[in-house]
Amino acid sequence: MSGNRLDDIAPAFRAAVERWPDAPNLQQHYRDLARAWEGEGSSVIELIKSFLECVCWTVLNELDAPKPDSSTPTTSELLSCVLDALGLRNQRGVGPLGKVISGHNKLVEGLNELRNQDGSVAHGRDGFVDAIANRHMRVYLLSADSVIALILSAYDGREPNLRTNREPPERFRHLNERIDAGCTLDAEVDLEDGVLVVRIWAGTQTQEEAIELRVPPSELLYHLDRQAYISVLDVLQGAMPAEEEERTELVEEEAGESGEFVSEEEPAVPSEPVAEPVRQQLLDDYQGRFREKVHLLYEFVVHRLLGGRGDQKEQVHRFANTLLDEMEDLAVVDWSRRESKRAAVRVTLKRLIQIAAIDGLDEEAIEPLLDWLRREIENGNGHG
Repeated sequence: MSGNRLDDIAPAFRAAVERWPDAPNLQQHYRDLARAWEGEGSSVIELIKSFLECVCWTVLNELDAPKPDSSTPTTSELLSCVLDALGLRNQRGVGPLGKVISGHNKLVEGLNELRNQDGSVAHGRDGFVDAIANRHMRVYLLSADSVIALILSAYDGREPNLRTNREPPERFRHLNERIDAGCTLDAEVDLEDGVLVVRIWAGTQTQEEAIELRVPPSELLYHLDRQAYISVLDVLQGAMPAEEEERTELVEEEAGESGEFVSEEEPAVPSEPVAEPVRQQLLDDYQGRFREKVHLLYEFVVHRLLGGRGDQKEQVHRFANTLLDEMEDLAVVDWSRRESKRAAVRVTLKRLIQIAAIDGLDEEAIEPLLDWLRREIENGNGHG
């Protein structure tokens, strides 16, 4: 709003997103709020309040803490439950820290009242009511930013419930190191069932007491490398399923043994038409995390890979939009240091190059594009 970036004014919102990078609802809330704030949208107050509540619900669920009794709790009720879960309940109003926490409670109550009074979207308003002033919007944003910063600061000192936690395993490195150092494992492939069998035992446990995990390929890929899961689907798209292939071979063998001949003009069993695989559509516009890189990528493709040809501007733009959009998922971790991530990016580049069908852009462009992405989108932060 007024030319100011959300991250510069209220950094706690970005900090919450980075704290839970795999939380899609929180990520979408942030993108909506950033667009509304920087574009002076009319729904800023509602989005700020909604983001704060989303953070509260995330903390409560991650800690498996008691929720508000009401099915439609107020923001103040949610914050009270969060403070209870973080062990701050008894400090409200007691000592310097208690006064700060009490002040945050009052901030949230004020946010509720301001939203009900000035929010122009949630409840609807008369068309002639004055829009909320930018300075008031800024106060609302900074107040929520202060509350979110308090929650994040207190939450970082708490261990989430490991049974219900939805955070990535990297969050628990200290626990992972303890398990990795104290466990023995054995693995084999069950060819009959087509699964990987992993047995794990720790401490004084014997092999007979080992925990046995039976993991099919789909589950292994889905949980360990989502992009590899998608890449395998792309490879298998249009391929004949194994069962159908076996049935076809069996029918041919039986026909050969019986001496019967099935002519091509009169097939014994009419075949169903095979549906064409749905091709991904390239994006006409992109306003995501790496939007500032769109022009740079466009210039790189046109001048470095296409030799300055400008007769395919629209398709190159759409290719750049789509690639950067997919990089938001691929660059969540430091893929530049992991071979599996580099391989996933290569597969994505190969697929998008085929879809874009840009004259002069072929698979030889994959490595230069990979180098450009590694240089410009290091660790997923979009700063080269």
